[in-house]
Amino acid sequence: MKRAVSLLTALMILVAASRPVQASTPAITAQIFGIELCPQFICGAAIFTGVLAGQVGNNPYAFGTFTVAITHEELPQVAGQQADLTGGVFEIRVGWRRFRGDVSSGTLTKNANNSFTVQAVLTIQRGGSGDMNFLGTLDHTVFPPTISGFIYQ
Repeated sequence: MKRAVSLLTALMILVAASRPVQASTPAITAQIFGIELCPQFICGAAIFTGVLAGQVGNNPYAFGTFTVAITHEELPQVAGQQADLTGGVFEIRVGWRRFRGDVSSGTLTKNANNSFTVQAVLTIQRGGSGDMNFLGTLDHTVFPPTISGFIYQ
């Protein structure tokens, strides 16, 4: 009986301590467009900045800026190959509000035309909480390279 109570207690602690991935609070759904300021091989991280427009919390017409510094494995050279995002940080500014956090995970997939499909999970740590997804295109056919895509729940 003592053993059953101990196992049950341990299970309850484990369940209470774990939490599922949660959508961000506030909810952020936006389109982004930006440029690459510095590649990883020069700055130690690929640094991007740009604008975003969409819904932030209750504001369906939010307009703001973003900055992100991402580290990644060596860029793939063959279409269809992937490289993992290995870390990074971001900041989103909308009016007086700031949302900061980490790039938790993601991939870069080489496309046939010297562009990359970027998928990432962004975890808000200040100004809100939870996770957002990013899906976009990094275009190396232009200079400076551009990034465009969507942040969504």
